[in-house]
Amino acid sequence: MVSEAPPSPPSPPLAGPDQAIVDEELGILERVSARIQRQLETEVHQFEDLDSQMIELRDEIASAKEEDLPSLMDQMHQLAALNAKRGSGRDLPVDPNNPYFGHLRLREARAGKQRDVLIGKRTMLDSGDGLAIVDWRNAPVSRLYYRYDETDEYDEEFDDRTIEGTVLVRRSVVVSSAQLRRIDAPQGSWVRTRSGDWRALGHEARPTLAGGTGAAVRIPRGHLGVQTEDLGRADKRLQEITALIDKEQFDLITKPESGVVLIQGGAGSGKTTVALHRVAYLAFQDHRRFAPGRMLIVVFNEALVEYIRHVLPSLGVEGVTVTTYRRWSAAMLKRLRLDIPARRSESTPEAVVRFKKHPVVIAMIDELVAEDLRNVETSLVERLGDRPGAAEVIAHWRSLAKLPPSIRARRALRWLVEDEGRAIPAKTRAAAETSLRAFREEVDDVLADWVELLGEPARIRAGVQRHAPDAFSDNELTTITRWCGKQAAAVSEWRESQDEDLRDHNDDDGPKPKRSSPPRLDSEDDAVLMRLIQAKRGGLFIKGKRFEYEHIVIDEAQDLCPLEVRVLLDTASAGRSVTIAGDKAQKMIFDNGFVDWPQLLDDAGLPHVAIQPLKITYRSTRQVMALAQHVLGHLHDPDDDLIARDGAPVSYFGFSDMGEAVAFLGEALRNLMQREPTASVALITRYPQQAEAYYEALRIAEVPRLRLVARQDFTFLSGIDVTDVRQVKGLEFDYVVVLDPTRQNYPARDEARHLLHIATTRTAYQLWMVCSGEPSKLVPQKLIDESANAEVVKSV
Repeated sequence: MVSEAPPSPPSPPLAGPDQAIVDEELGILERVSARIQRQLETEVHQFEDLDSQMIELRDEIASAKEEDLPSLMDQMHQLAALNAKRGSGRDLPVDPNNPYFGHLRLREARAGKQRDVLIGKRTMLDSGDGLAIVDWRNAPVSRLYYRYDETDEYDEEFDDRTIEGTVLVRRSVVVSSAQLRRIDAPQGSWVRTRSGDWRALGHEARPTLAGGTGAAVRIPRGHLGVQTEDLGRADKRLQEITALIDKEQFDLITKPESGVVLIQGGAGSGKTTVALHRVAYLAFQDHRRFAPGRMLIVVFNEALVEYIRHVLPSLGVEGVTVTTYRRWSAAMLKRLRLDIPARRSESTPEAVVRFKKHPVVIAMIDELVAEDLRNVETSLVERLGDRPGAAEVIAHWRSLAKLPPSIRARRALRWLVEDEGRAIPAKTRAAAETSLRAFREEVDDVLADWVELLGEPARIRAGVQRHAPDAFSDNELTTITRWCGKQAAAVSEWRESQDEDLRDHNDDDGPKPKRSSPPRLDSEDDAVLMRLIQAKRGGLFIKGKRFEYEHIVIDEAQDLCPLEVRVLLDTASAGRSVTIAGDKAQKMIFDNGFVDWPQLLDDAGLPHVAIQPLKITYRSTRQVMALAQHVLGHLHDPDDDLIARDGAPVSYFGFSDMGEAVAFLGEALRNLMQREPTASVALITRYPQQAEAYYEALRIAEVPRLRLVARQDFTFLSGIDVTDVRQVKGLEFDYVVVLDPTRQNYPARDEARHLLHIATTRTAYQLWMVCSGEPSKLVPQKLIDESANAEVVKSV
C-alpha cells in the first residue's frame, strides 16, 4: 500500500506584518463592496423614478390637447434618451463578486500626495473616499500596474502631460463571490483557507527572476498532491488571468492596432493569455472597427475552442468566432458555394499530405497565375496583331497589372465596352473582347485551376525542382504525381459527366438525371482551393463582397502549414491587424513544412517582424521545466530558457507490468480525490488505445470521478481525465501522470521529443511518470536511478 501522508497541521497564526497586509486588503474590499451596494440601490431607484415619469407622460399624451403635444413629446424623447444612456451603463457595472484584481498605492512626486488605485475590468470613479477602480484596458494609470514593481519610480506621459512618482504598494488579489481569497505581494503570498483562516504561502508560490532558487516542496514518496488542504476550484475553466499579466505581456497586448505581432513563448508562458487580452483590448479601444463579429481566433483543437469560449466573456468580449482551421475552412468553402466534391479521402499517402502542405504549393500557385496572365496577353497580341488601336488595348491591359486576375479581366472588359475603349475600331475591339471574355470565364473556374495545378506530373516535378529540390525523394514524387494525377482525372471525368447530364436534361423535358458520384479530394485541398481563389480573385468573396476580418489571432501557429497561414492572413483587412502565437518546442504536426518563425512568415508572404519572446512560465514549476528541456535535447533553444517558480520534485515509478502500475496508481488517485476533491488530474498516454486500457483498469479499481477523453470533449471540471497526448495541447491540469513513457512509445526521435515535452508541461503543480516497461531514453537516467534507490511501498 502507498504510505499515507501525515495529517496537515493547523495553519499557524500570521505574523504582525503579514496580518497587517491581510487586514488592509480586507478593509479596502469592505469599503468597495459597500460603495457598490449603495450605487446599485441608487441606480435602481433612479430607474424606477424614470420609468414612472415615462408612464405618467404616456398617459398625459393620450389625453392632451393638440397644442400641448409637441412639448410633451419633447419631454418623452428626453427621458427616453436619458434612460437609454443610463441603461448602457447598467449593462456593464462593477461586478460586486469580482470588483478588482490589483492594488496600487502611488505617491506623486510633485504634490507628495498618496492615493490608492484598484485595477479591475470596470471603472468606478473616486467619490471622495479615496478609492477608485480603473479599467485595465483603458485608464492610463493601469500601465503603472503592469510596467512597474513596488518601490519603482515611474515616469509616464498621460494625455500630453508627464506624471512622476513612486509605487509604494503593488499587490495582486483574488476576489471571488465578494470574498478576498488570495493576496500576492513582494513580501509574500497569503491564501484564505476553507475554515476562513489565512495562511502564508511564502515566496516560492510565484515565479521569481532568480529562476526558483528556494527549497523544493517536499512530499512523501508515492504521495500525489502537494496541497495541505483543498484550495482548488470545481470549475477549471476560468481563472483570474488578467492580474497575472507582466510588463512584457502588457506591452504586447497594447501594441498598435495595425500590424503583425508574433509571440514566441514556452509552455505556460501566457501566449494564449496575451492573444485573448489583446482581442479584449482592441475591442475596448475601438469597438466599431474591432467588433466581435469582425474578429477571428483560430486555435489548434476543439478543447481549446471550448476553453476560450468560456474565457472571452470574462474579459468583456462575446461573439468572437473561435474555431479550428479545419472547421473554419470547411465553413468558408460552403459559404463560397463552389461546385466541388464534398467528401474527403481518409487514405491519402503521407508523401501527398506533406507535399500539399509544403510551401512549394504556394510558389506553384503563384506561377500558375502568372502563366495564365502571360497566356491572355499572348492571346491579345496574336489576335490584335497590328490592327488600329491594338497598342492602346495592350497598354491598358498592362496598366492593370497590380489587380488580381479576375478583377483585371472585368476592368479591362468594362473599359473596352463601356468606357474609353469604345473608341477603338470595331474589329479590334471585337477581337480583344473575345480574348478577354474567354479569360474571364476561365479565371473564376477554381476547380479547373486545381486540376491544372496538380494534374500534370511535369508541373509538380518542375515546381519541386525549382523551389524544394531536396524535400522529396524520387519514390515520393512518383507517389505524389500518381495520386494527384488520378484525382485530377477523376474530377475532370466527374465534371464532364455533369455537363453531359445537363445537356441531356436540357434536350429532354423528363425528370432530371441522377448526377454521377463525385470523387474524393484530400483534406489538404481545402487550403489549396481557397488560395487559388484568393490569388485569382483578390480574396474570398461572398455575395460580391470581400470577406475579411479586422483582427485575426492564430494560436499554436507552428502546427499550421504556411499555406493555411497564408489563407488566413489574406482574410485580414487592409490594416493587417494580426496576432500570431506559438512555440516551436510544442510542435505536434510534423508534416506541415514548418521550420522556424522567419521561414513561416516568409512563406506566408509577410515581411519580417520582430519575434516577441515570453520568458516567464506561470504554469509548470522549475522542476517540470528542467525535465521538459532535457526531453527536448538538441531541439531545446538555450535562448528559450524560462523562469519558473519552485515546486514538487518530478517522480518516476517503474513497474514490471500494467497491472502492478494500475494497483499503485489506483490507490494514489483514490487518496488524492479524498484529500483534494476539486483537483484536476490528467493521465496521459501516447496512443488512444492505451488510454482506453488504463481507463478500464482504473474503473475496475474503483477510482472515482474518472473520465475517458477521446475526442477533446473535456469538461474542465475537477476529476481525473484519461486521454492521449494529442488531446491535451494547450490545456492545463493541477496534476499530470505520464503513463508508460517507454522506448516503444517515445523513441529517441524528434517527433517523440516534442510529444513528451507537451505531455510533461501540462501540469501546474506536480508531475509523475508511471512506466510499465523499459523506460524511454528521453527520461533522465538520474530520475530513474533515484526512483530505484527510494523506498516505495507497493501493493503486493
